Amino acid sequence: MLGFVLDDVFMQHRSPTGHPERVARFEAVATALRAANLAGRGKHIPIRSASEEELLRAHSATYLQELTRTVPGKSGWLDADTYFSPGTWDAALAAAGGLTELTVRALHGELTRGLAVVRPPGHHATRDRAMGFCLINNVAVAAATARAQGAARVAIVDWDVHHGNGTQDIFWGGPRGHVPVRPPVSILSRDRRAL
Repeated sequence: MLGFVLDDVFMQHRSPTGHPERVARFEAVATALRAANLAGRGKHIPIRSASEEELLRAHSATYLQELTRTVPGKSGWLDADTYFSPGTWDAALAAAGGLTELTVRALHGELTRGLAVVRPPGHHATRDRAMGFCLINNVAVAAATARAQGAARVAIVDWDVHHGNGTQDIFWGGPRGHVPVRPPVSILSRDRRAL
């Protein structure tokens, strides 16, 4: 069975005028999926906020403390590309929590596949830093939680305009590696320049 995460909370992450990562992109995808009767073809997975325990599997406590001091209920910039608005923190926690819930349900056999339409995006967020429009690395939180709940292996396929450097940073082996994963989480990250 297909499980899907799709919720209007992700529209609370409001972009500055002209920013490429904007709510209109989410709205277009959500509208198309609703028109295609996604609800009739699968199971809607209610969103939830990622727990602190889940977030700490991918991000440092220091970084999460910095985000919780800086982002909730405010507007601003974390770097030249990464903005936040009053609803960003709730959307980011829901994106990580929704994807994690979807992943865990698939891991335990309730679902055979899943689709998570979430924002803000996450694959550029490293263990200790926001970048590239990303605050929380949603896929890293979900993959690390799957490993913690017994998944023997996890594969992340990241097909995007840019390489998912944050996901690589979090799962990279050796002294830079932050998440204890044995066997390792496999990451395939392709960008358009490689095509």
